[in-house]
Amino acid sequence: MIKVFDLTLPIRNNMLVWQGDSPPSLSQIATVKKHGVALSQFNFGSHTGTHVDAPKHFLTKGKGVNKISLEKLIGNCRVLDLTHLKGNEILASDLKPFGIKEGDRILFKTGNFRLLKKKSFPKTYVSLSLEASRFLVQKKINLVGTDFLGIEKKSSPGHPVHKALLSKGIVIVEGLDLEKIPQGKYKIICLPLRVDSDGSPARVVLISQKV
Repeated sequence: MIKVFDLTLPIRNNMLVWQGDSPPSLSQIATVKKHGVALSQFNFGSHTGTHVDAPKHFLTKGKGVNKISLEKLIGNCRVLDLTHLKGNEILASDLKPFGIKEGDRILFKTGNFRLLKKKSFPKTYVSLSLEASRFLVQKKINLVGTDFLGIEKKSSPGHPVHKALLSKGIVIVEGLDLEKIPQGKYKIICLPLRVDSDGSPARVVLISQKV
């Protein structure tokens, strides 16, 4: 039997957002009882909740999220369990034992998902180091995802991790709910909105390959 896992954070009022970003505002502007039709209004940023970073987010001549190839967003995927890490950075040495190959789609389960339930932005979280990002670039992977709102250390001067990945066409997916997802192989479907923007919220699901 095939099982589907939804990794998408529900977008709601007062949810945790990147420090300095405006929280989402979801409101009901018409109801069936009063207006004969229900109508809602949504107001939230392009990097709210589970979302995809486009090259345009950090690169002057980068493309928008609508230009990301669907072939990179859909296909075989691996979840790597890194909850055992003692530090706050993922190093290249942490990734080498997993035998990462060209074209891989990799999701990091680090334990950051606990922080997503907090009301205030955390002081620290597990992030991807620059050397590890360069390692992934060398491997020519298609996609990398993480279980926090940012893959890079906060206030990292020049955002070198994002730039290293995005400049080589590696898709970055942030804000994944991996709490109940065991390490293993899956198929991923990651669909951001088709909009010419620096990023977009996305619905992200994994499909187990065990039948």
